[in-house]
Amino acid sequence: MSLQRFLNATQTAGKMLAGTLVFLALTGCDTAQEAVDDAARVTAKATIEKVLTAHLPVGVPAKLVTPYSDCLIDSANAKELFKLSRASVTGVDADTISLVTDLLQRPASTKCIAEATVGRLAS
Repeated sequence: MSLQRFLNATQTAGKMLAGTLVFLALTGCDTAQEAVDDAARVTAKATIEKVLTAHLPVGVPAKLVTPYSDCLIDSANAKELFKLSRASVTGVDADTISLVTDLLQRPASTKCIAEATVGRLAS
């Protein structure tokens, strides 16, 4: 093998290795981001359940709080999830209650809540 062919092969292998390492690093970032997103969803859900438990009408069964909070989590965007997650540490305030109320009034939320109510009360 000539020196030039050897250098070309080595350079190609190095580029492939670098590309593989970049791919693995990006995959690791996605995994880390997913873990952060999951943690934010869990703490945001705890905040929503705290608000719902305190503010739902008396006649709403407690077994509906979790499905309702699932609906609201699914309707929230990343910024809203962050606000709700932060409230799990700093405490629920009027802005938190207002955000949960806003989430409750979204069409996707009301549809999901209606389906969850029928499903849970039927079982």
